[in-house]
Parts: sequence; structure tokens; C-alpha cells
Amino acid sequence: MQRHMPLGYKISDGSITIDSEKADIVKMIFSSFISGKSMMKISQELTKAGVLNASGKPSWNHCSVGNILKNIKYIGDEYHPAVITENDYRTAETIRQERARQLNHSNNYLANSKTGIYPFSGKLICGECGAIFKRYTEHHNANKKCNWKCKRYIVNNRVCCRSAVIDDAQLEQAFTDIVKKVLEEPKLIYTRYPRPHEISSLPDNPKIRKLSNNPELIYKSGQSCSDPREAVRLLFDNAAEEYMNCSADDFTYQTNKLKNSLNDITSVEAFDRGLFLQIIRNITIYTSGILRFEFINGTAAETAYESNRKTKKERLKCREQEERYQ
Repeated sequence: MQRHMPLGYKISDGSITIDSEKADIVKMIFSSFISGKSMMKISQELTKAGVLNASGKPSWNHCSVGNILKNIKYIGDEYHPAVITENDYRTAETIRQERARQLNHSNNYLANSKTGIYPFSGKLICGECGAIFKRYTEHHNANKKCNWKCKRYIVNNRVCCRSAVIDDAQLEQAFTDIVKKVLEEPKLIYTRYPRPHEISSLPDNPKIRKLSNNPELIYKSGQSCSDPREAVRLLFDNAAEEYMNCSADDFTYQTNKLKNSLNDITSVEAFDRGLFLQIIRNITIYTSGILRFEFINGTAAETAYESNRKTKKERLKCREQEERYQ
């Protein structure tokens, strides 16, 4: 998890502002990538030149450059001023996704791969245990069919999570159905629901809690930490913990983005990868035959699907679900 300010920004008078010198690095990365350089080549040049990354180290790699190219904050939002134009960001994103597809020469996709070359990577959540779904190649299948399964399906060579199994075609069709449903019922994107598996409380630390509730103890020798530096460290850790767990209410902003993405769409017949990446935050997959699509603003819509792994009784239940959602 990123625990620092994105490269190119700084805090000034309590607000996020542009750090001109570092913002130039971000602009150079986008410009170089759009002009044809690979992420690896850019990272090598930055490292050789001794340019500091967001962590303050002169060390770059394919992933650190890719994280900058994927960071939509750089086109500006409610909190971050724009560093690059939206056109440059979209151009870089299109190039990045196209290169990723071109590099997918083999069906031997590793279950723990983090390349993110599939639109559903990192967006599928198991409705049974809350873990992420991974894409697996069924090597025993003559056609080497690929399915998505919970990453905790097998743990220590034993079945751990008996979640559903689903493939790309089913997910693509389900997304198409969801878009049609939203176009027919626009009010769906205005009603917020609690998120599954949402963490609502901070980890409890007695020392931090004591100092947070009684900050004056820091200044009273012998009643709290004997070392003032330890007290300051604990308070800093507490502030960092709260910062990492807090979330801004950007419902209105994200809803407007969602509306703008759907404005020019009157009908949809096939899966639109770009639209999916723009409007969907995640999909929760339940063994009951339900797919819950969460939009970028936190609203959600559901549709039915038929799992690729289930008993006869489960298949009948899924059909009932499909009839209910038709």
C-alpha cells in the first residue's frame, strides 16, 4: 500500500499543491511513454540519472513507472491539482493497455501474476471469504480454458474456500447486462449501500489510545513515556494510522464521473473494456448465483450468473436467480 504523497505533490498550508520540480518528472514520464519508450526503458533512464522516486530513493523499475502512468489523480480531482492533461492520461492508458494485451502471448497465466493485463484483475471479490479472485488456466482441459477462482480456493493443498468459478465470457456478459439495467433505471447509480467486507474501525493500540485521549501526558514526566521521543513516535503512528484508514466522501464527484461516462451511451451489445475500467470499482461473486457490481461512486447493481462449478441443486437455484433478475 502506498503510504506517501504521489510524486509531484506536496502539502503546503494544509492543502495539496504541485511540487514543480517533481511534477516535471511526472510530465517527462508521460511524455516519454506516449512518444514510444517502454516503462522499463524509462525506469532505467531515471535510475541512471539519479532521479528520486516518491520514496526519495534513486531507484526505479517497471512497476514504479507504471504506477505513475495509472494514477488518475494526475489529471486533477477535488483534492489534487492537475499535473497533466486528461488527454495525455487517456492516451498513455490506451497505449499501456494495448501493450499489455500484445504481451499476452501465452495462456499459461500464473495465478499470482500482478501484471494486470486482464480488465477483471484485482476487481473480483469472493462473496464467501472476501479474498480476491485469480485467473487460472485449466491445464487438464484440452482447450486450456481459463477460469476465475478465489485465491483461497486451495490453501496448503487443501480446499479452503468453496467459492464459485466464473470465466471471462460470463463476466463480460454480466457487465453488459448491468449497463443495460442502468440505462433503463438511472436511479440505480444514486443509492448507496454498505460495502461487503468493509473495515470500519482502526486497529486498537492501548498506548496510542492513551496518548490520543490524554496528549497532556506527554509533557508530564514520569506519567507516560519516559522518553519524549517515544511519545512523539506513538502520536505520529496514530496519526498515520488514522490517515491511512480515513476516506473522503467523494460520492458527488464520482457520481458525476459515472454519469459522464454513461451520457453518450444509448445501447450496449458487446463488452466495452474501457467503459468497464472507468465505471466499475469491483465485482463481488456469490455462490448463490449473484454478481454484485459496485460502481466507482459506491452504488451497486446485481445480476445473476451460472457458476462453472456446482451441484445439480445449485444449478437449479442459479436458474431461479436468473429468472428473478430477468
